[in-house]
Amino acid sequence: MNDTFVIGERGGYPPRIGLLVSELATSRHYLLRASRELPMAALDAAPGAAKNSIGAILAHLNAAENMFQRILFEDRRFNDAEEALKRAFAFEGGEGTHGRDIASYHDELRRTREGTLDGLRKHDDAWLDAPKTFMKQPSNVFYYWYHYILDEARHTGQVILIRKHLMAGADPEFEPYTP
Repeated sequence: MNDTFVIGERGGYPPRIGLLVSELATSRHYLLRASRELPMAALDAAPGAAKNSIGAILAHLNAAENMFQRILFEDRRFNDAEEALKRAFAFEGGEGTHGRDIASYHDELRRTREGTLDGLRKHDDAWLDAPKTFMKQPSNVFYYWYHYILDEARHTGQVILIRKHLMAGADPEFEPYTP
């Protein structure tokens, strides 16, 4: 059964974390639909005066989820060995954001999400309420994942806008919500 559009508890997780898992899955569904079947040239091109290509956006989202894993599961940030992730997180490009096909980006996102799901399975619902800071402001663990979902949704909108209207060869008829 495809439960992408059912927001609710998921087996193998406590109730609130299961709800979060379903929200993460739905957000990811839309990102993958919006970025499907793009050729390498479209992934690498930054349209018009835009700074970021679709490839850079996908690399950033992967790096952001990796960063949140480090912060929330390991109580640390990127280390020196994770420089490529650090640059992608900051939209600084570099290696790993050009000359890749869409399957490699989607595979990277999938592997990172598997790590997120594995980490979430190890916690109870009370963990979501654990105090944290975000941008030097009081927050909690749940806020980090909520922020990630918002970021993924916002960047999915950018991908759709670029794809439908801003990139060379744009297809204003592209429908991101259907197969």
